[in-house]
Amino acid sequence: MGIKIIKNNKLWIEDSAIQHLEKISTLDGVVDIVGLPDLHDGKVPVGTTIKVKDKVYPYLIGNDIGCGMSLFHTHVKLKKLNMKNLIKRLENTKIQGKFSIGGGNHFAELQQIEKIYHQEDANQLYLDKKFLYVLVHSGSRNIGERIYRQYASKNVLEKDTQEMKDYLNKHQKAIEFAIENRVQIADLLMEKTKLKYNNDMIIDCIHNYIEIDNHDYYHHKGSVSSWNQFVIIAGSRGTYSYIVKCIPKEETLYSLSHGAGRKWPRYLCKGRLVGKYSHIDDLKTTTMNGKVITNQKELLYEEASEAYKNIDDVIHILLEYGCIELVARLKPMVTYKC
Repeated sequence: MGIKIIKNNKLWIEDSAIQHLEKISTLDGVVDIVGLPDLHDGKVPVGTTIKVKDKVYPYLIGNDIGCGMSLFHTHVKLKKLNMKNLIKRLENTKIQGKFSIGGGNHFAELQQIEKIYHQEDANQLYLDKKFLYVLVHSGSRNIGERIYRQYASKNVLEKDTQEMKDYLNKHQKAIEFAIENRVQIADLLMEKTKLKYNNDMIIDCIHNYIEIDNHDYYHHKGSVSSWNQFVIIAGSRGTYSYIVKCIPKEETLYSLSHGAGRKWPRYLCKGRLVGKYSHIDDLKTTTMNGKVITNQKELLYEEASEAYKNIDDVIHILLEYGCIELVARLKPMVTYKC
């Protein structure tokens, strides 16, 4: 297969990301690469899966091992919410310490089920328009960073060596911590709302890790495995996110997009948006009338919806390729990035 880009004529993908994948394809052991619709360039292109035979490249995964998204049913009824009071309770607060959200595009969001496409699957996941849900995007924090620093200078780890075994053992522990981190963030966020809640995780999907199948090592960099039954494909803070049922396809290296994917690099965002919004606080209200709570002003520009691709374009391409079935659509009510 070589390099396969999952796209159509409508979706723009930067040439630099594809050129970067071409360089990665020359690495020893690389068999196939897929660039998904959310593909964009970075230290390693995000929105890609790289299939490698008998070898692991730690730098392809980077420092946020286990980064992913979890969706929680809070059992809080929407009709009981006073959004004005809820937002006031969340403002000027932080989640910090052993468990934390992290920077960049990480977030915790209060969500509502805006639309259900497949009722039977929705019932299986306990999705109900009457209730509040929490969506958390975060990773392994300092644990992943320490592992990356230890292994980043190593070009490749060979199968059956002690070095690879040690890395994969630490990699697994980072994944486990990242999942626990998302659980704790959901609880800490809901504690700050002062609502009576009972968080139940209904979906967890990892998009920054190595998936092993016999002698093949699938390096997921901003991509989720379609061997999950259900996953979340997130939009930006002012757009929908989608819950989808996965249809594994070899053409996509059994992978799906993890979100919308960046359209603009961070350093360009403020310059392009400062003229559009008369005051920075205007960025705290989304086009869907959701609220953004953050103590990091630069993120209001860098994580604006305009900086991302259209999530619906990403979803439509995955539907065209027969990779997913739609289950439900989520609407963000509050995006918390503290």
